[in-house]
Amino acid sequence: MSREVVIVDGARTAFGRMGGALRIYTPVQLAAMAMKGLCDKTDILNKGKVDAVFVGSASGDLNTHNFARYASLLAGLPYETSATFMEMQCGSSIACINNAALQIQAGFIDTAICGGAEAHSQDYYKFPASVEPYKDKPPTAAPRRLAPNDEDNISMIEISDGMAVKWGITREQCDEFAFRSQKRAVAAIEKGYFKDEIVPVEVKYTRKSEPVIVDTDEHPRANTTIEGLAKLRSVNGGGVTTAGNASGMNDGAAFVLMMSKEKAEELGYKPMAKWITGADVGVDPKIMGIGPAYSNTKCLERAGLKMNEIDVYECNEAFAAQNLSVIKQMELMHGEVMNMENWNPNGGAIAFGHPNGASGARICLFTMKELARRGGKYGMFSSCCGGGLGVSALIENLL
Repeated sequence: MSREVVIVDGARTAFGRMGGALRIYTPVQLAAMAMKGLCDKTDILNKGKVDAVFVGSASGDLNTHNFARYASLLAGLPYETSATFMEMQCGSSIACINNAALQIQAGFIDTAICGGAEAHSQDYYKFPASVEPYKDKPPTAAPRRLAPNDEDNISMIEISDGMAVKWGITREQCDEFAFRSQKRAVAAIEKGYFKDEIVPVEVKYTRKSEPVIVDTDEHPRANTTIEGLAKLRSVNGGGVTTAGNASGMNDGAAFVLMMSKEKAEELGYKPMAKWITGADVGVDPKIMGIGPAYSNTKCLERAGLKMNEIDVYECNEAFAAQNLSVIKQMELMHGEVMNMENWNPNGGAIAFGHPNGASGARICLFTMKELARRGGKYGMFSSCCGGGLGVSALIENLL
């Protein structure tokens, strides 16, 4: 059995800055809010049922190991709904989308909610419970590592700067890319592009304060200038990466509703897009950011498409140097010049921020809606993943 898989719609919270508007909520709470908002928006629990949820997060949640199940129950989904948690760092929710699509395609399930959440404001550290007694060693947080050997276990800033050297990306190019991301994001917000996808969140910071409604992305900076970006110091002396041309560490959640074409017809939905194929790849952890060049190519080859037959590319902007390297590598591999009007056309994570587990579902939403606005046919969304991975999904516009 091989069935067509469609994406009906999506919903997300606004993305908040670390320590900002959504700071009081844990990742599972944000996930639950977005999932409930999606259920209300689509009326899926009255029209039919959700067979499974697939939830991704890079860091998980302090209060529960069972992230997907906890969040789905908090969202009000019935006990009978299965829940799968996936961790693929920044590509977690794209991995959720691809894995759910394969289960729907195979006939294992009919309907799924897929996406993820992250709350850097609620970050935490793990402490081992196996420290030997009588050694006079205080409890110390376990180090976070993305690779088993020290050579590969380097910081994201080192990776970004190393990629700039390897692919010949300059500081000026990085700042220009970041400026473009901010300006495109602000223009899209002013046009109201995201109003129908953002679930308003009511936040009450203290018992005595009045509740505040958070319904607008907090991270974009409308006053960004090239001159201002150029004045920022590089994080590592001599490198190209600055606070201005890197993604933020943010809070937020995003999800999409997926099902078989037959189930969508039965329930009376008009889907936004058809899932065509997905791909994930492994790359050298020291240049992990290049992953999307290879996972995108894998999708193109599977679908028999050329690079510039894709009308919208959404590639998570971990760093400007990383995105520019992906573009350059794809051009080298395909012998074509990327049409930059099709690349993150409404800005990316440099502007909107990067709540790791949520970003993949956010760019899925961005891809579907931009395809509909343009009347385009094919869209691709992708992400690099810490530790040396890339993940992509290819969709076709149905609107």
